Amino acid sequence: MTTSSAPHGSPSAPTDEPDRENDRAAPQPAPGPSEPPTPGLGTGRLLTTLSALLLSVVSFAAAGIAVPDIGASLGATAAEQSLVVSVYALGFAVPMVLGGRLGDLYGRRRLFLLGMAGFTLFSLVATLAPGITVLIAARALTGISAAAMVPQVLATITASTQGPERARAVALFGATAGGATAIGQVLGGVLLSVPLLGAPWRMIFAMSVLMGVIAFGAALRWLPDTSAPGHRSLDLFGTTLLGLALLALMIPISQGGALGWPVWCWVLLGATPVLFAAFWRRQLRLHRSDRVPLVPPPLFRLSSYRIGLVMALMLQSAFGAFTFLYAISTQTGLGWSPMHAALVLLPFSLCFLAVSIWSGKLAPRFGFRRLLAIGGLVQAALLSITAVSVFLQGAGLNSWTFAALLVGVGVGQAFMFGPLVGAMIAEVPPASAGAASGVLQTTQQAAMGLGVAVAGGLLGAALAGSTAPTGQAYTSALAICMLVQAAFAITFALCALALPRR
Repeated sequence: MTTSSAPHGSPSAPTDEPDRENDRAAPQPAPGPSEPPTPGLGTGRLLTTLSALLLSVVSFAAAGIAVPDIGASLGATAAEQSLVVSVYALGFAVPMVLGGRLGDLYGRRRLFLLGMAGFTLFSLVATLAPGITVLIAARALTGISAAAMVPQVLATITASTQGPERARAVALFGATAGGATAIGQVLGGVLLSVPLLGAPWRMIFAMSVLMGVIAFGAALRWLPDTSAPGHRSLDLFGTTLLGLALLALMIPISQGGALGWPVWCWVLLGATPVLFAAFWRRQLRLHRSDRVPLVPPPLFRLSSYRIGLVMALMLQSAFGAFTFLYAISTQTGLGWSPMHAALVLLPFSLCFLAVSIWSGKLAPRFGFRRLLAIGGLVQAALLSITAVSVFLQGAGLNSWTFAALLVGVGVGQAFMFGPLVGAMIAEVPPASAGAASGVLQTTQQAAMGLGVAVAGGLLGAALAGSTAPTGQAYTSALAICMLVQAAFAITFALCALALPRR
């Protein structure tokens, strides 16, 4: 298959010269009259591109609900059950930047198709897994496959759209990322009640197989092919350093709480900044010597991208903490069924979906900066009100009241997520789109894990000394989490004001 250069309108460098596209920190000039325009995506191509993001998030959310049934069916320990979720997250987050860079170099369509094929195949293995070991291995390989296909989503949008079309595409990207969580939870609740394959949890992974086959066929027909011009070289040593740094961070975050934070977890966390520093020094050295780094340093000269990463860290860590405590508090503390908990969250997700799409129309008119600040303030206000309501109701938490308040929270979330992605990629050169997407989504995955770890510690402290924790104890922890999330939202709004005005 022949790959084509990124359609951003600038002439491609000759194939025997180094790729100097990464040397440009500033946005590329608009295409001249004699240069081909950006082709655009269109609705069919855009939905096909977004299918990788939808599938990866739905699978993760649905598998999380199925963990108790997996444990009962396969006789898995609590640690093994947690691995079903955490190895997917690790496999997804660690090679994400590499997946984005490979798409830049060898074609984003090619990486998308390879990742989708692997995701579908390993989901089939998980469906038929005879034991917990095979299931854990299949989920790890499914996560790695997701790391190949998901970075191509935002990279393809960046390379194929501009102006209002890009704002619309980014809004749908944000809506997909947020809405897919609730879709996965609701589908998981439904499928767990349909034990057609001998055990309800197998239907969860069978769903991923079906969705993967459909998405792969659509991608063969509609997915555009974009790549970046220049040498087909890859920084393997830098890739190893980044992988080790992410493993040193993610393994303790995902497993430390369940294991009681043994010494080796703290050793790995201590090694994390050292490994990241070594990786970054290598990227700078490669860039200065006109070689191709895994992560182009000029990305971080773009203030919109640099500040946006900090904002993404706050947004995703707070959201990760909330979703974890929500599931535990409602199902364990209040005794709600998985379906009950998912349906209460559904209005939040539907509102998030609708407002995210609407924000794509508002962005060209009002600008990302203003929408982000408004979203942060709305989120902070509604989270504070919801937290007070949850605390006062305690174990008698009313589902209808909670769902209604979460609708307002969804409005704020929608004005934060999609516009943030749009602001971050606004100045990214198409040649670096894959790397930029990989770094952003790795940050989001790590932040989600960090939020879950902190939330677990918060819940443990709230329940300490109680032999029979009450629903009030769980809802109090959830209310505190939402107040902390509100403080993050205010900080998020202040950071938005530091973004470039253009």
